[in-house]
Amino acid sequence: MGWALLLFVLSALPDVPGPSRIPYGDKLGHFLLYGVLGALLAFGRLRSPVPHLLLLAVGALYGVTDEMHQAFVPGRSPDVADWVADLVGLVTGYALILAVREPNRPANEPEEAA
Repeated sequence: MGWALLLFVLSALPDVPGPSRIPYGDKLGHFLLYGVLGALLAFGRLRSPVPHLLLLAVGALYGVTDEMHQAFVPGRSPDVADWVADLVGLVTGYALILAVREPNRPANEPEEAA
C-alpha cells in the first residue's frame, strides 16, 4: 500500500524533471518503479492464495489509473507508452521474485499448504 501511495504522489508532481540525458529515461523510470510494485505483489502472493493473474491485473489497472490521474496534473499527460513500460516492469519484478523465491517448483505444481 505504501508503494502505491508513493507512485500516486510522484504522479501528482507537476512536470517532474527526469533523467533527460538518458534516452527514454522516463520509460526506464516507469519500468523500475513498477518493477518494485510487481516485486511487492509477488512477495504478497508468496503468503496468500490470491491467483497470480489477479495480482498482475490489479497492478496493471493501477498503472492505467496512474496514467489517467496525470491528465489532471499540470505539465503531465497520460501516455500509453508509459503504461506499457509500467506493465513490462510489473511483470518483470513479479517474475524475478517468483524465480528467486521458488526456483525449483514447476509452474504447474501446486503449492504445499503451510
